[in-house]
Amino acid sequence: MEDSTWKEADQLFAEYKFRESYELLVASRKQKTDPDYETLWRLCRVVYSMSRELAADEQLAKQLAALIYEGFEYAKEALALQPEAAKSHKYYAIFLAEKTGIEGLKERVLQLSTILRHLRRATELDSSDPFAWFVLGRFYHKLAGLAWFQKKMIHTFTNDIPEASYEDALRYFERAEQLQPNFFPLNHLMLGETYIALKQAKKARPLLELAANQTAPRTADDREAQREAKALLKKL
Repeated sequence: MEDSTWKEADQLFAEYKFRESYELLVASRKQKTDPDYETLWRLCRVVYSMSRELAADEQLAKQLAALIYEGFEYAKEALALQPEAAKSHKYYAIFLAEKTGIEGLKERVLQLSTILRHLRRATELDSSDPFAWFVLGRFYHKLAGLAWFQKKMIHTFTNDIPEASYEDALRYFERAEQLQPNFFPLNHLMLGETYIALKQAKKARPLLELAANQTAPRTADDREAQREAKALLKKL
């Protein structure tokens, strides 16, 4: 019974029917007295995808925050159940980052090293997951892009700030692409942005064109990649 529920939820997720997949998993969870890891990590996956859709609309900020907190609880429970599972660390890091983003700069800064530790652990436990490498790359890209005054402000909260460079970010985005070429338009966008940051615009262009010329963007992330890539191409 459980296997068929997971398969159905996976199929719905693959068809971008995030709400339907979520409702199926929640219903399955309510029928059980004990927590189930396979259901939990799937809930983390679909809640994150749903949150990305909500994030595109500023008027849905309250619903987005509630969903992020729900996802964080699933991730925390999954990590407690399976502390040596790659997905546990990946989703815990993702939702910790999202949650602290809601709670403010100080909380986000204080959790940076924890987020990075879990992302690294996720890639150590499963080096074949392109999305984990993408998330790690984006973490480094954001840190590398901080202006000097932002870094100065951050140091008023803590000195425990991970060192990060665009070269680090590039390495992780490339690793994701090597593992599964064309797996994610947002990875093409981030590769393009990173090459631009490294003053290598010629290498950026074909990657940005891949993101910009999607024929059928299906998710908010796809649409973001397309929109941002088109804007960057106009500037090259």
